[in-house]
Amino acid sequence: MNQISSSSGDSSRNLEQQSAKPTPLALSEAQRFVDDDYEDDGLDLRAILRVLLARWPWISAAAVLGLLAALAYSLTVTPLYRTSVTLELSPPTVPIIAAGASNESMNYMSNDYQFLPTQYGLMKSRDLAKRVVEDLSLANKPGSAGSATGLVERVEALAAQLSGGLEVAPVPDSRLVALSYTSDNPQEAARIANGFADAYVQSSIDRRYESTAKTRDFLSQQLKITREKLSEAELALVQYARANNIIMPGGDGEDGEGTTSLTSSSLTTLNSALAEAQQRRIATEQRYRQAGALTENQAATASLRSQKSALDAEFREKSTYLGNDYPDMVRLRERINALNEAINRESRTASSGLAAEFRAAQAEEAALQARVQQLSGSVLQEQGLTSEYKVIKREVDTQQSLYQALLEQYNEIGVGEGVGTPAGVIVDRAQVPGVPFTPNIPRNLILGLLLGLAIGVGAAMLHEFMTDLIKTADDVREKLRQPLLGTIPKLKRNENLTDELLDPKSPMSEAYGSLLTTLQFSTSLGLPKVLTVTSSTAAEGKSTTSLVLAKRMAAIGKRVLLIDGDMRRPSFIFDDRQDAGLSHLLTGHGSLEENLIRTNSGGLYVLQSGPVPPNPSLLLNSKEMRSLIARLRTLFDQIIIDCPPTLGFSDSIILGSISDGTLLVVESGRSRRKVVLEAIAQLQSASARIVGVALTKCPSSAVAYGYDYGYYDSQTQISGESRGHELSPQLFEGSEPGRD
Repeated sequence: MNQISSSSGDSSRNLEQQSAKPTPLALSEAQRFVDDDYEDDGLDLRAILRVLLARWPWISAAAVLGLLAALAYSLTVTPLYRTSVTLELSPPTVPIIAAGASNESMNYMSNDYQFLPTQYGLMKSRDLAKRVVEDLSLANKPGSAGSATGLVERVEALAAQLSGGLEVAPVPDSRLVALSYTSDNPQEAARIANGFADAYVQSSIDRRYESTAKTRDFLSQQLKITREKLSEAELALVQYARANNIIMPGGDGEDGEGTTSLTSSSLTTLNSALAEAQQRRIATEQRYRQAGALTENQAATASLRSQKSALDAEFREKSTYLGNDYPDMVRLRERINALNEAINRESRTASSGLAAEFRAAQAEEAALQARVQQLSGSVLQEQGLTSEYKVIKREVDTQQSLYQALLEQYNEIGVGEGVGTPAGVIVDRAQVPGVPFTPNIPRNLILGLLLGLAIGVGAAMLHEFMTDLIKTADDVREKLRQPLLGTIPKLKRNENLTDELLDPKSPMSEAYGSLLTTLQFSTSLGLPKVLTVTSSTAAEGKSTTSLVLAKRMAAIGKRVLLIDGDMRRPSFIFDDRQDAGLSHLLTGHGSLEENLIRTNSGGLYVLQSGPVPPNPSLLLNSKEMRSLIARLRTLFDQIIIDCPPTLGFSDSIILGSISDGTLLVVESGRSRRKVVLEAIAQLQSASARIVGVALTKCPSSAVAYGYDYGYYDSQTQISGESRGHELSPQLFEGSEPGRD
């Protein structure tokens, strides 16, 4: 005790060294450290494998349960038989209404994208199912529809049952479709599947016939209406012509525009006759004006002129050798004069005939022109009446054309009324199945096994990621990014902590020994002289770790001081010294010697927390605390401070900042990753040097490597003596033990 009370000459130097520590990290940097460490690093196959290996009982149990459930289902379910009938669907081309003069017909459902889905819906329709029930007389069987009593109710119930058991499966890239029906009776399955196919084909024919019949009835009604309208229009036309004395002798055009009245026809005829009379008058006038030329060209004067020319030639010939008074010359002259008189007489006769013909043509032209002028007035008066007549006549023509078109279409539909092309034909009929479709026991077992494995793996991964606990050494390195200094095993149900620590060969004792060894290599200067031990939350084993480490160090001859820094919930309390402790010392009550307690473990001293102060953080963050730590450095070889949990209190952060190192204790399977990372961030924000992590209460499955704590057991000793290695006798071959 005198040695403890000796003055410390190096206190000021230690305080200077303490004040030379680096400034604390900013809170933003500490938070960034937590966020960076908490980010997902991606798919970690090793972590997944570790989780699966740790939860293999869950996965195995889920797989076995899935297998048993699949087997039980396969053995208890009623066997079902399935059979299929194949149909080929073809869009029908039923003529509905003629389109245009080319008589092209519109096709019913000619587009496959509309036709095929429609047919699939018709196959699943309740109406088709009712038809199958009626065709196969299924409603007449007793008990076929369960509790339904009436015929209609039985048909409805059976139709719903058949429709639910039918499956329509189109064959890709084709117009083929498979109708499949499932039943517990193989013969019934084939019978109903074929019944659906037959009912569908017949129903398509019936729909075609019904559609054609409705179209024919519609056309018949339209023909009747059009016929009545045509009769009314014709009667109105006749009454109007009679009332206005309009006579239409004919000449109708295709569109009715060529219809003319009798007066118009007469005017047209007279115009033609007037044109001909004008032509005749012009021709006779030309002949009359050229009467001389016309006379010379006549046959009668041509003969006389020929004779005259012959006599003139003879007269000129004889005049060369005969005189004018010679008788032959006189006779020739008389004959020539006679011919001239005859020619003049014939010319005068022709001119008088042409003049008469010219006058007659003039008279005829004048008469015709007067009649045309008279009829033109009548036609102009009649045009106002014929315009209304033409309107009525056009209505008659329209109704007549419509009636003719409807009549032709009615006759075409009437010829093909009884011809019905079905929308589908049966390609392959359904056969009676030989083996049940379900249950497929091998497939069910495989699916059950896979489903159980999937559920087990999913539950294991969900539990792992929902809890996100620190369990193994790999979790400490990968999730916390901190070195692991030791793993402390979890006590078994029949083990006692004191007994395990007293046994040097127990796994617990060996684990703490390993932790102390790694602590000595945690820094370049060896074991931190002032070591704070803390955890993120309470009850993780920090006080036990502090005490065991302190006793271990004292056992090797070191002067060790264990400080209970938890002034809120002290761990080391001595009933006879409750007034002494850290809080009592920091408030100036008593000396260091009066507050220290020496234990029976060699050089181990304890400074308990003392009376609980109103604000422990103010005491720990005071100059007196720093001065006390500086003084204790000179008095003890090792100082271990048991701190309160980091989260929620600033005590451990303050004590960590004035220590040489901080050991973070994490309980395996309890501490969450986010919580521990937050504690690390708070410690590092105050420049607390975290030397590593001690993983406590580890189950055997979480210790994946390291010292084999089963190395020492009861079988390694026989009658208090070690068996030794089997090769150890070779060390003494050729000599006696203990001799040179």
